[in-house]
Amino acid sequence: MREAEAIRLREILLARGEISPLLNLGSSTRAFRQTAKPHIEAQLFGPLRDAGVAVIHSDLKQGDGVDVAGDVLDPAVAERLAAMTFRCVLLSNMLEHVADRAAVAAACERIVGPGGLILATVPSSFPYHADPIDTGYRPSPGELAGLFARSRPQFAEELAGPTYQEQIAERTSSVWREAGSTLLSVLTFPLHPKSTRSRLHRWRWLRRPYRVSIVLLEVGEASSAS
Repeated sequence: MREAEAIRLREILLARGEISPLLNLGSSTRAFRQTAKPHIEAQLFGPLRDAGVAVIHSDLKQGDGVDVAGDVLDPAVAERLAAMTFRCVLLSNMLEHVADRAAVAAACERIVGPGGLILATVPSSFPYHADPIDTGYRPSPGELAGLFARSRPQFAEELAGPTYQEQIAERTSSVWREAGSTLLSVLTFPLHPKSTRSRLHRWRWLRRPYRVSIVLLEVGEASSAS
């Protein structure tokens, strides 16, 4: 999640009013949110807490800053989360990293229940990035909304980010230096195949912006067949 996305998610959530408690699914650790990506805390979760929103962080792995650890597709974990009566589930940049995204979407709908909200984001134009896998799922906002079978879209947009060239400039690096790092990565490909693939793939975005699909959905009643 880049800073512009964190700001946009905050704006969307605070505009809805009653979103507490909120489940941040696929949260990673406190160190990731506050140190590796400090804008996530500064621009999103800090302001939400200041506005009185209770945020519960959940991730597959245990760690500092993870309130509920476990697989959302595990019925026991999903039942525990559903019992916490969340008004909103935030599902940010996670669905491209799961093998069964439809099952995860359905689990989120069951957890938040009818009338609850789901705010989901997925890159629509972005390089390969394994965490630990990348399925290549790059939906448009409409395609992302369609993944949630029980939910009605309330809001959908595509947010443009920087190009790879702009990202290089942000790091005060240069195209030539990055090209050298990519070449070194290629030469050591057997040691780091995923990171090498990522480095090679990002050159396709040298002058075209990264983009992310954002949708806000309200969950409807479950059908009798579900």
